[in-house]
Amino acid sequence: MKDVKSSKLLNVLIPCGIFFILGCFIFSFVNSSAKSLEILSKIFLAVQLIIGFLIVIFSLRWTHRATQLFIGLILIFWGIFHVLISYVFPFPIKQVWPIYGIMAGLLLFISGFYKYQKLKFGYVIPSVTLFGMGIWYSFFSFKIIKKSFLTVASNLGPFFMLLIAVLLVVLFLVQQKHKEFVFADDEPGTFSDEDDEIMKPVD
Repeated sequence: MKDVKSSKLLNVLIPCGIFFILGCFIFSFVNSSAKSLEILSKIFLAVQLIIGFLIVIFSLRWTHRATQLFIGLILIFWGIFHVLISYVFPFPIKQVWPIYGIMAGLLLFISGFYKYQKLKFGYVIPSVTLFGMGIWYSFFSFKIIKKSFLTVASNLGPFFMLLIAVLLVVLFLVQQKHKEFVFADDEPGTFSDEDDEIMKPVD
């Protein structure tokens, strides 16, 4: 019954954490020079970090769901990183935003590997995609590539489309020969009543 209560609590904490992430992003682009806005922004960050830690603790201790662990870790990272770029490092968020995607890819991989103790395509492919896209956009965000993104995308677009098609074919062939790498859908939706005990009457 404790697992059921933990799952219900997480179904409340996760939307709250997402709400606070959106709030932090809004305050990042709003002029926060006013004292009241600055205080409210700090409150948003503090609550976001607390929710993230609670989700991680509950997912590790009771629910053991990789998706919930990922959400908790991403809340913690985004909260800490937002503090760093706001009060420590002099980088505007419009320049460092690809790092959010890079870390999302890494944390998704960590969550999936912790859950299954092996590589699963259901986590590896999205994590590699997020990580690769973050690296790619950071080349333009940090001016490593001097040309505009539109110019590079128009020239290399067909090559990337061909590369994606080849990778999908290779992925399909590998899945046919190695079934153990395929992600088994044994984690029902995060926001659904996945526990059968919820439907059972309490004695």
